[in-house]
Amino acid sequence: MSHIVVLKFGSSVLRSSADLPVAVDEIYRHVRAGQRVVAVVSAYAGVTDMLIERAHSVGGKADPHAYASLVGSGEIESASMLTLSLAAHGVPARLLPPEQFTLRAHGDPLDAEPHDFDARLLEATLEEVPAVVVPGFIAHDERNRTVLLGRGGSDFTALFLAARLGAQCTLVKDVDGLYERDPATPGPAPRRFTQVTWDEALRVAGRLVQPKTIRFAHLHRQSFLVSCPGSPHATLVGPGPSRLEATAPKTPLRVVLLGLGTVGRGVYDRLRAQPEHFEVVRAVVRHPGRHAATGVPASLLSTNPWDAINEDADLVVEALGGEFPAAEVLLAALIAGRRVVTANKAALAPHWDSFAPFARGDDPPLRLSAAAGGAVPVLEALVREAATRRITGLRGVLNGTCNYVLDRIAAGSTYQEALAEAQSLGFAEPDPTADVCGLDAEHKLRLCSQAAFGRAPAQFARTGIDPFDAIPPGVPGEILRLVAEVRLADGVAAARVSPRWLPPDDFLAGARGEDNRVVIDFDDGTTLRLAGKGAGRRPTTASVLGDLWEHARAAALRAAADEPEAIAATG
Repeated sequence: MSHIVVLKFGSSVLRSSADLPVAVDEIYRHVRAGQRVVAVVSAYAGVTDMLIERAHSVGGKADPHAYASLVGSGEIESASMLTLSLAAHGVPARLLPPEQFTLRAHGDPLDAEPHDFDARLLEATLEEVPAVVVPGFIAHDERNRTVLLGRGGSDFTALFLAARLGAQCTLVKDVDGLYERDPATPGPAPRRFTQVTWDEALRVAGRLVQPKTIRFAHLHRQSFLVSCPGSPHATLVGPGPSRLEATAPKTPLRVVLLGLGTVGRGVYDRLRAQPEHFEVVRAVVRHPGRHAATGVPASLLSTNPWDAINEDADLVVEALGGEFPAAEVLLAALIAGRRVVTANKAALAPHWDSFAPFARGDDPPLRLSAAAGGAVPVLEALVREAATRRITGLRGVLNGTCNYVLDRIAAGSTYQEALAEAQSLGFAEPDPTADVCGLDAEHKLRLCSQAAFGRAPAQFARTGIDPFDAIPPGVPGEILRLVAEVRLADGVAAARVSPRWLPPDDFLAGARGEDNRVVIDFDDGTTLRLAGKGAGRRPTTASVLGDLWEHARAAALRAAADEPEAIAATG
C-alpha cells in the first residue's frame, strides 16, 4: 500500500462548510503525491458548544451515552460534508463512522481514551479509495455505547490512529507550527520551532494542542507535525532537540488569470477567498461587461492576453483553452520568468518540445497537472513512478465528456440528447468537437507518454465517438468506452484512441459519468490504478489549485532561503 498520512482538521480550520475547500486542497495535496489519507475531523466552530447547551436544556448528563451521541453528532455532520465535498471535487473518498471501523474507548464516557480499532478494515478501505474521513471526538465502548474523547479528542484520535497504522500525523491548525510565543501578540515577530521536544511543547502549545495529546505522544515516543493548510513549514513535535528559526514575511502571490470560463471562474473565486496567499491582479476575458455584472471588479478585467507579460505578477494561470493564442502567450510568460499553471493540453501537446524545458526539475516554472485526468493525478503518478521503475504502458478513460455521453446513451438517451445534457452540466464545451472526435484524449495521451517514457508516440491512431452510428455493436453485457492507450516496445511508443467494448469487470468499464480511470503497467507485471472525476468545474479547479499551491509553497521556501534573518537558531 502507498504511504499513509493522518491529517486532523479542527474547528480553527473548518470553521464552517465554507472552509471545506481548504481541507479538500490539503487532502488532495497528499493524494497527488501518491499517499493515502485518513482525515480526522472536528465539528465546525461553535457547534459542539451549541449541542452541549441543547443537551443541558433537557437534562444535561443524566444519561451520559445519550449526551455523548448528541454532542458528538457535530463531528458526524462535518465529516459527512467533507466526504461529499471531496467527491464533488473529484477525489474518491469514504466516510468511516467509529462504529464501522470499531473505534473502541474505555474510561469516563465523557472523557474516554481510545484503545483499539479495526486497522485491517481501515487499510482495506484505503486500498479502494485514496481518502477516508473519520469523525473525531467520538468512539464506542465495549457495549457499543457512544462515548466522547474529551476536549482535544480529535487530536487524540488522529495521533492514536497514526500510531497504530505506523503513519505520519499532521495536526492541521490555523498557524504553521508552534512559536516561542503567540504570533498574534504585538511586538517583534516570534520565532517558529522547526522541531520541539514533547516537554517544551507542553509549555508553548497553549490551547493549540491539548496537553493530553502531547502526553500520549510522549508516552508512546510518537512524533507528529503541527502546520496549517498550504504551508511548506511545520513544527515537528518529538524527542528534539528543540530548534527555532526566524520567519520570513508572508506576501501573497500576484496572479494573472487568463480566462474566466467554467474553470477560470472557479479558480478566481477560490483565490479571492484566500487574500493572505493570492492576489488576483488581472483577469483577461473576451467580454468584460459580462463578468463585471457577476461581481468581478471592472478594474481587474482586460481583453489583452499579453497582460500575462505586461502585468507585474508572479504567476499566470491559463484557462483560455485552444491552441492559440494560449501557446504563444504561455511560452512568452515562461521565457519572461513567470511561473505558469495551465490545464490546456491543446496548447501544450503540439508544442511540447518548446515547453518541456520549463516542466522539468524539482521546482518547475510550468505546472500542468490538470491537462490530463482532471482531479486524477495521472501525470504526477507517471513522473513519480518512472523515476523508480520501468513503465511499459498505460490505458485509460481520459475524456469525461465522452464517458458521460456514452453512459447517457446506454441509459436510453440519443447521442444528441446526451451531448446536450453534458454541455448543460459543464462537462462538455459549447463546441465539443475536440472531445467527441478523440482529439482531447489524444492530447492528454501525448502528455502521458512524455511523462511515462520521455518521448511522444512515434505511431498514433485516433477514432472518436462521432459519428456514433459508425461504432460497431458489442457483445451483450459489454460496456462502451473511449479508451486511450500507449505502449512502449523496443524503445518505440505506439498509441491509439478509439471506442472499445469492454467486459463489465474491466477496471476502465467501471468509470461512470464524468469519471476518468487509468491503469499503468510496469515491467515486473504489476499495475497501478487511478480513478476520479475528470471533467467539470470543481475537479479541474481542484487540480489547478493543486498546482497553484505547489508554486506557493515553493515561493515560500525560496523566500525563507533568501531572507537574511531566516537563519536557524537553537533554543
